[in-house]
Amino acid sequence: MTRKKSARHKKKTNHGCLLLCLLILLAASMAATFYFVFLRPGTLQPTVSPELSAPGDAAPIIYEEPHPPSHHILSPGPIKLRPFDKKEAQIAIIIDDMGYKEKIGHHLLDLDMELTFAFLPFGPHTDAQLKIAATKNRNILLHLPMEAQDPKWNPGPGALLTAMSAKEITVTLKKDLAAVPGAVGVNNHMGSLFTENTAAMQSCLLHIKNNNLFFIDSLTSAKSQGYQIAREMGIKTARRDVFLDNNLDPGAIKKQLDALIHIAQKKGSAIGIGHPHQATLQALRDYQRELQKNATLVKVSELVD
Repeated sequence: MTRKKSARHKKKTNHGCLLLCLLILLAASMAATFYFVFLRPGTLQPTVSPELSAPGDAAPIIYEEPHPPSHHILSPGPIKLRPFDKKEAQIAIIIDDMGYKEKIGHHLLDLDMELTFAFLPFGPHTDAQLKIAATKNRNILLHLPMEAQDPKWNPGPGALLTAMSAKEITVTLKKDLAAVPGAVGVNNHMGSLFTENTAAMQSCLLHIKNNNLFFIDSLTSAKSQGYQIAREMGIKTARRDVFLDNNLDPGAIKKQLDALIHIAQKKGSAIGIGHPHQATLQALRDYQRELQKNATLVKVSELVD
């Protein structure tokens, strides 16, 4: 009798252990599923562009989708710049993402260079930096947030989305423009999805045209329709040739500046886009004389047609 009770007790104990193990496995499986679906890097966790802050700066979140390379094919290896009449090679450099980095933004504004500044709407330092840019007679652009291909890249407040109606696009763009007074043109922030959408871009560009502004296609997608649609609508337009700071090594940025000069010498003009990174600021300071020796720095408004 005692043996039977002991066997039954042992059997119940084994069942209890098995049930406990199953519950633990189920809980672990649910936890793993929750992590990989909701909390894995790049889903809910914001991705922030590196080197956005300098000593003394806060680090606001600025989202930036990966930039494609130049649409011009350049020969591999070092670029040899030839003697050239710099008046025949015009370069415009746009600094995107202005209004978010206080110290670097001010240092870039203080450079004795003809730079164009593209301001994100609703940035914490947009108003103060806009006033400085206007005082220095710099070109001011609305850096218009647009929807990216990958939803993990958040364009930020004031973004245009492909799901918006034509009216919603117009209302949003109107508010964005009001947040960047003095803008003479618009270029896109992100927008690898939005700029590929013909109907969405037509609605956006119609409002730009009605406000007598020009449009610079940042070419965040090789399939962007922005430049072509702007031309068809009779809007003054141009497109980016080189992103200067995909690689934040100062030497790499200087090579991109060489590439920019090379393109300008080849086709008469070129447009480069940089960002408020410490490395970009330093490269522009170090390379200022070389830039101004080999090309003429102009406002981007001089390169649209």
